[in-house]
Amino acid sequence: MKLRVLATSVAAMMLALSAGAASADDLRPVKKIAFANPLPAYPVFQEADKCFNEAVKKAGIEGVTSGPTGLQMDEQFVLDRISQYIATGADGLILVPFSSAMYEPLMKEAKAAGMYVATMNTGDTTSVQDIVLGTDYANQGKVVAENIAKRGGPQNVIILGNQPSGVHRVFVDGFVKALPALGNVTLVAEAYDAGDPTQTTDVVSRTLTAHPDVNVVLSWEGNAVAGITTAIKEKGLTGKVVGVVNDVTPEVVAGLKDGTLYGTSKQNFCGMASGAVEKIIALSKGEAVPKSVDTGITFITAETLDQELAK
Repeated sequence: MKLRVLATSVAAMMLALSAGAASADDLRPVKKIAFANPLPAYPVFQEADKCFNEAVKKAGIEGVTSGPTGLQMDEQFVLDRISQYIATGADGLILVPFSSAMYEPLMKEAKAAGMYVATMNTGDTTSVQDIVLGTDYANQGKVVAENIAKRGGPQNVIILGNQPSGVHRVFVDGFVKALPALGNVTLVAEAYDAGDPTQTTDVVSRTLTAHPDVNVVLSWEGNAVAGITTAIKEKGLTGKVVGVVNDVTPEVVAGLKDGTLYGTSKQNFCGMASGAVEKIIALSKGEAVPKSVDTGITFITAETLDQELAK
């Protein structure tokens, strides 16, 4: 009986090893990675492009990247490029899927074609990717709430996003979860500009009119900065209402220096793009790769701005 059990165990082990070897043989070599950049003209995505190109060059593989011109989201353009990357046989795909409904069908198509799929900075908005790298938006919401609380006194906040679901909901949920421990921060209202910076000023202005007790306008949308600062200034609320935004751009630096903005979250877009290339290559070699990589944020105020810019 013992010999029979031993023989069965050995047979099972050999079968498992054989399945593992077959699986390794089926791994797809990576010769070309495509990056569907949602806003190449926006500074942090310019940085992502630069670091992506450096990473593929270092790896000795082909890299292609493209995206819409200007600072307005054109998701159909991006979706068309993803379809093109799938059709032309890229081995890896990096994308920024702001909504699951729009992107997951193409991501599933890419996976069915044998491509490795990495997403950047959209958390668990989608689920079919091999790996996501970027800001943990729930944690960012928490960190931002804690830093707003440091202003002292009641902090009545509007949170601006592109839409009620997706990344926005993850961020807001993280923000709200932190509030009971803070005591002086209240989420008064949410507002949406469809990710269109031409709408931001009007949306923020109307929301400030509807909620005159608000003294903080917060957004995780990088392209909302100009609209937020313009709305605050046009309504004569400079010094009474401050903006809290994302990323470190010339507009953000100016706003921190003139007091229109209280703070911003600096995200690691270079690490997201280069890390995505590295992880896709690791997957192609059969290496273990975590499903999610938090690339972290640094909250910056006027007091810490010069120190961050000097890095």
